[in-house]
Amino acid sequence: MITIEQIKQWAKPHGLSGGLRTHLMNEQLEVSIVGGRQGLYGDFVEDFELAVMDRKSGSFVTRFFCDEISDDVLAYANSSLIVEVVNKVFPKKDFQVS
Repeated sequence: MITIEQIKQWAKPHGLSGGLRTHLMNEQLEVSIVGGRQGLYGDFVEDFELAVMDRKSGSFVTRFFCDEISDDVLAYANSSLIVEVVNKVFPKKDFQVS
């Protein structure tokens, strides 16, 4: 099971100065978790922004893993929800961190 501590540990600097990002992927899907600065929907401490994308089509598929949203991204999500969604996307250890 992926934990919020691992998500924070795997973080790298975001392209927007001051932001952080964790990027997980396998052959089919990629998950982007960001936050930490204005313009990103989360502070990367208490809340986060998450998007799930289909790698073949490039389409957002976040809403298929999180019933609470009707948008492309999950904004200001608490750590429990982030962990829940990430573990739905990658139920096995079939991902890599980039």
